[in-house]
Amino acid sequence: MPGTSLVVPIVLWGKYAPTHCISCIYLSKDLKTLATGCYDGQICLWQVDPDTLKMTPRCLLVGHSAPIICLSTASIIQDNNYIVSSSEAGEMCTWDLVDGKCRESVKLPQVHTNIQAYLMSSCDDIRLFCNGYYPEIIVMDPFSLEILFMLSSRYNPDWISALHVIRPAKRKDDVVLALTTTGTVKVWTLLGHENKHCEPIYENESKQIETINAICLRCCAYNQRTVLIVCTKHWLIYDAG
Repeated sequence: MPGTSLVVPIVLWGKYAPTHCISCIYLSKDLKTLATGCYDGQICLWQVDPDTLKMTPRCLLVGHSAPIICLSTASIIQDNNYIVSSSEAGEMCTWDLVDGKCRESVKLPQVHTNIQAYLMSSCDDIRLFCNGYYPEIIVMDPFSLEILFMLSSRYNPDWISALHVIRPAKRKDDVVLALTTTGTVKVWTLLGHENKHCEPIYENESKQIETINAICLRCCAYNQRTVLIVCTKHWLIYDAG
């Protein structure tokens, strides 16, 4: 249109539409928007009817050049409809779920396999706790996609296969519980003043267990000492104490 700066993106494909073989999913808190990442690098937004569970494709987000590994929310505010995606090529994008616009993008040397969105006691919005094909835990801002700080390992450093961030009852600090691919459990305590300019942040505790290559780790919401670890062929329950 003459005299305007309006840009309308149009995606075209040949005789066949993308296969959209799903690699990861994200469901909004109101259960009305489903985002599915695929091995072709696209993200599809689906409109969901919570009553009938009918799903209607609404928008296709194109911007990644590799398979999508993980999707995560970008805010705790209900009306702030943003998600973060990460691909096998180290690409990260923050997307607007309303119009499908990419708000921010970055390419990192690290490849994430899991992202947990968590509201720390020291900030007003969430932080992204990322782990993957590298020995650290990377904490990022979901909108600027800036690395805020990293959690490093002093003992038996290895790739982190699963993590969970919790706030112990009656305490103001945050605790990161993680498990390496070789079965070392690590615990970090965050006091709220961590930043990328401070000294390396090493674990407070480290212990070897027999579980290797875990894919998920969660602490019970009612008894945080109870830890569920899920592997590809079995699951285990540990006492964190």
